[in-house]
Amino acid sequence: MAYREPGAGELNKHITLRRRNDAPSADMGVESLFSELNPRWAKIEPVGSAVYTDSAQTDNKITHRIFLRFRTGITTAYEVVHQQTLYRVKRGFDMNGRGRFVVLEVEELGLINSGGGIYA
Repeated sequence: MAYREPGAGELNKHITLRRRNDAPSADMGVESLFSELNPRWAKIEPVGSAVYTDSAQTDNKITHRIFLRFRTGITTAYEVVHQQTLYRVKRGFDMNGRGRFVVLEVEELGLINSGGGIYA
């Protein structure tokens, strides 16, 4: 599917792309460590109801698409933070195969708490 490239001024959301690493903590839990903090300008748009319904049926929910300038190496280990909302990257790909923009299909997880994640 060919996407229309974002025009001038459409990358108008200031996001932070970060890599999440989970490590065991002393209390038999998990401690999240964040690295590769990368502030970027992006365009965020919700997916249509058909895409959401199809992805929910396969238990691989996609709620939004995020468009940003091209960058390699974005995997499912990454998260996107916009204001206080956290998104988990489900898939990233080169938009139209031209190496100018990347599209991230993400799942909205909710608001971030003071610890940096969505869990207390």
